[in-house]
Amino acid sequence: MFPLVQERRGFSLNSTKETPRTRLLNTATALLDKEGIQSVGINRLIAEAGVALMTLYRQFGDKDTLVAASLEHWSTDWLQWLTDQLDRHGKDPEARFNGLFDALGDWFTSDRFHGSFIASAATELRGEPDHPAHRVIEGHRLAVRQLLEDLAKAAGARTPGELATQLQVLIDGAIAMAAFDRSRAPAEGARSLALAARAASAAA
Repeated sequence: MFPLVQERRGFSLNSTKETPRTRLLNTATALLDKEGIQSVGINRLIAEAGVALMTLYRQFGDKDTLVAASLEHWSTDWLQWLTDQLDRHGKDPEARFNGLFDALGDWFTSDRFHGSFIASAATELRGEPDHPAHRVIEGHRLAVRQLLEDLAKAAGARTPGELATQLQVLIDGAIAMAAFDRSRAPAEGARSLALAARAASAAA
């Protein structure tokens, strides 16, 4: 995996190491995120990565395994990017809580925003319960949930697990909405509802 490349807004995958495996993984992650898993075939992936078909089979075995690796690559970079954005606010609970929605707004309005690769993959692969990507999808969801629960605890929620669930619903909805209008509005709407939920949790 490669370190995250920070941009002014949003996040991108670093491709400074140009091994054939790296080129294929980065190319697959970018293409599958943007165009969808079912829409991009093996021939397109190897052609755009500039690698031989044997590279895919040697490094990943098959397309399903490459898809799972691409999702893990995206998830790792996205989570690191979001963590970095929150850490810019130090340990201030209020700033970190609001920083979550600032970061989402930046992502939504960046050129690299195509919705959540994880959510899109879960939808595309819902009819393939044995696909190796489902393990990655579950791991990503659990990691996000833990991040949100940590924020909720720091914000003084009496029931941080409940607030984390509410935040996850709001974020999922905001990402889905932003995929249509690519504006900050979904992040701001989610922020308003999240602040109300936090206040209710603190008072409970």
